[in-house]
Amino acid sequence: MKALDLLSRLFLRFRYPVSMPEDVANALGIQMSNHLTFHEFVSRLGNLKCKPTRLSKFMSREKAEEAFYGAPLKEKFKNNTLVSYCFTEGWVEFILQFDDQSKLRRIYLQHKNIKHDRGLEIQLNILG
Repeated sequence: MKALDLLSRLFLRFRYPVSMPEDVANALGIQMSNHLTFHEFVSRLGNLKCKPTRLSKFMSREKAEEAFYGAPLKEKFKNNTLVSYCFTEGWVEFILQFDDQSKLRRIYLQHKNIKHDRGLEIQLNILG
């Protein structure tokens, strides 16, 4: 059975050579399978009914950015952090917005197939 799992993982790496859906799901604290097609993956991210469990509104910038430790690219700005995951079909990006006290206020999901200017806002639970 272990050999079959390794073979399955190898085929998944052909589909997702850099980032995998589970990498993104783990950062957010949600369940998602690597066996999804990219379209299904982005669609599920955009239609999240459940809120991320690893991230919450008003959490510290340090802890929010720590959740994305495995992302291939992170760029920090004054009140935003851009976290990017590389897929064959393009980059999936998260914009984390912070207030002046470095507390997380909003997260937006962006991909070239998402037509909203700011991307899709991911709803957060309130810390506390």
